[in-house]
Amino acid sequence: MLRCMDAFGLLRDKVAVVTGAASGIGRATAERFAREGAAVVLADVDERAGRAVADAIAAAGGRASFVRTDVSVEAEVALLIATAETTYGGLDTIFNNAGVEQPVTPSHEVSEALFDRVIGVNLKGTFFGCKHALPALRRRGGGTIVNNSSVSAFANVGGNLSYAASKGAVMSLTRVLAIETAGEGIRVNAICPGVIDTSMNVRNAERMTDPSLAEEGWRRVTPLGRMGTPDEVAATVLYLASDMSSFTTGVGLLIDGGRVAT
Repeated sequence: MLRCMDAFGLLRDKVAVVTGAASGIGRATAERFAREGAAVVLADVDERAGRAVADAIAAAGGRASFVRTDVSVEAEVALLIATAETTYGGLDTIFNNAGVEQPVTPSHEVSEALFDRVIGVNLKGTFFGCKHALPALRRRGGGTIVNNSSVSAFANVGGNLSYAASKGAVMSLTRVLAIETAGEGIRVNAICPGVIDTSMNVRNAERMTDPSLAEEGWRRVTPLGRMGTPDEVAATVLYLASDMSSFTTGVGLLIDGGRVAT
């Protein structure tokens, strides 16, 4: 059961936005932020699931609101940030987490529509989140941005051209913004998860003739021998969003069970 008063208050009196918050890494992070004292504005295209997460946080004693948001639509992201400010009085941190996968596809067979969708959500959605969060963070006198990149920005096995391109670009975007905002009390970092036990990887496995082969392959390329959990990723997002990482900006922290080290 989610309990919002059993942590260390690392985000006490802070206001946070989490996109892609209806499930997986986004949900785990929204719940972790709430336990640490933040008021959390959750965003997702899945309104029913997103509202359920917000309601669960509130029922556990936390502060949470939900705004249905397609992050590939700039006006909706602008409204999301404005809602955080009007509802809770400001913005201190945003976790740009919303993302979609590319089914394993030979690169010459990737359609324009598929490429545009993946880039639109993963890269443009992150750009819109940063673009509209920055003025709000400046009005607050500083804050943090955490972007969800991927191990695919560093290591690949092929078949995911649009996804890898989007996540590599998120890392570059993160570094540019970190340099631009370093003198303003704003820190911009990214997380780079490996194989995490989320619905995205379940869908990837289900597309294979034998889903168990996907899990076997993921474990084989991960020295720790297992998938990570959303809670493990959320702990790293919390680190980057909080004052624990006060001298850290412009980095992409790998949460990959050792995959890139091999």
